[in-house]
Amino acid sequence: MKKILAVVSRDIKSGTRDWLIVYLSIAPILIALVLKALIPSVGDSMLNVAMLEDTPQEIQTHVSKYAKIITVKSESDLEERILRMDEVFGLKENSGQVTIVAEGNESDYMVQLLTSVVDQYRLSDQDIKAEVITSSIGWKMSPLKLQGAIIVVIFSTILGGMLIVLNLVEEKMSNTMSALHVTPVSKSEIVIGKGTLGFFLSIFGSIAAVLILGFDGINYGMLATTIFSIAWISMVIGFGIGVVNKEPISAIASMKVTFVPVLASIFGAIYLPAKWLFVLYWSPFYWAYLNLHDILMQEGQWSLILRNNGMILVITCLIFIGLKSRIRRGLN
Repeated sequence: MKKILAVVSRDIKSGTRDWLIVYLSIAPILIALVLKALIPSVGDSMLNVAMLEDTPQEIQTHVSKYAKIITVKSESDLEERILRMDEVFGLKENSGQVTIVAEGNESDYMVQLLTSVVDQYRLSDQDIKAEVITSSIGWKMSPLKLQGAIIVVIFSTILGGMLIVLNLVEEKMSNTMSALHVTPVSKSEIVIGKGTLGFFLSIFGSIAAVLILGFDGINYGMLATTIFSIAWISMVIGFGIGVVNKEPISAIASMKVTFVPVLASIFGAIYLPAKWLFVLYWSPFYWAYLNLHDILMQEGQWSLILRNNGMILVITCLIFIGLKSRIRRGLN
């Protein structure tokens, strides 16, 4: 264990010296923060209305059911708010009369919507007969939030593998890989030590992305087992590419090739008809997508989660067995 920790410690010192670990660690966090800024909240309204602070409370309460309320202190502030670049209406109340104030370039639909809201308030004492029917098109959350989170989690695996690749390349460039073989450290300990940092980087980035994007109520046990299974892919990718490259440019170019099966698996799972999904069974990223989709949608069942995790590990092991001799030669 001490020998493995010594290898890990060396990789940490090497990675922090040129900020490599920091960059790869914060990349999923930054992407998740950007997605969070772009994802509209379910509770947000497209209709924005500005009104004076002293507007009667019953009007504010009624309008707030259908629009986002922005309160201002004076009429000059109200006019200034309306004239900004975004689409905000003004609402004035005077002796029971409610007046809509608009800049003039607002969409007709939003004008009609606000007019209907004001008319409903004026006729609130009358019995308006209407039948309201709510229908669902199948989405329970923003597609950008769901698919974006899945992509970030899976690409965190690629970043973990990239860290392993660059650490191996640096060892070759500094001619220290051969020196490791004359130390008491065995090849298996070198592999474990070199893979540990990338392995935990994949887990860290994945969990951070899910927490930042705010998936409440999901089964974290299912998520943990799935991320643990996916993280093994980073080790196979890292060693499979790292042992055959001797400088960073070619290593990064080789890593880009892995984007093809990753994106093909994700978009294939999204867009392919059910009868054609069998063409993706070879990819561990496809099974990872299925698990993450069900977990984040809170539809996961342990039987299916464990089955898909088993497929990920079996495929990863088969790939590793196929690359085992190549990795052994590359570590010499």
